[in-house]
Amino acid sequence: MDDFSSTTIYFDGQFWCAFIQKRINGKLYAGRYVFGSEPANPRILDWMLHQFLDVPLYETEEIQKIRVKDFVKKNSGIPKALEKYKVAQKEFLEKKKAEKRKENRCKGKVRQRN
Repeated sequence: MDDFSSTTIYFDGQFWCAFIQKRINGKLYAGRYVFGSEPANPRILDWMLHQFLDVPLYETEEIQKIRVKDFVKKNSGIPKALEKYKVAQKEFLEKKKAEKRKENRCKGKVRQRN
């Protein structure tokens, strides 16, 4: 079997965590790292480059699966960060749509004058 490394970042209802699984020379290892508050992309990159190798891993019998949907259902529905993202995305799309309408109206007026 091939060696591999897999990392899943998820919200456990209270903290943001990383679940790491590795197969090295046929043996399975797993470990968990707790970020605390939601990590931004630069924070994740810094963690991967500087702290990833320091996370303690423990030998396991089989590959573990994290069911993120189970965490979300148990812990008050959709995480706040996802809700904020959806609201921000909706606002952005509405703003973009309004700007496009305004732009089209301006182009229509210029054509009528010519």
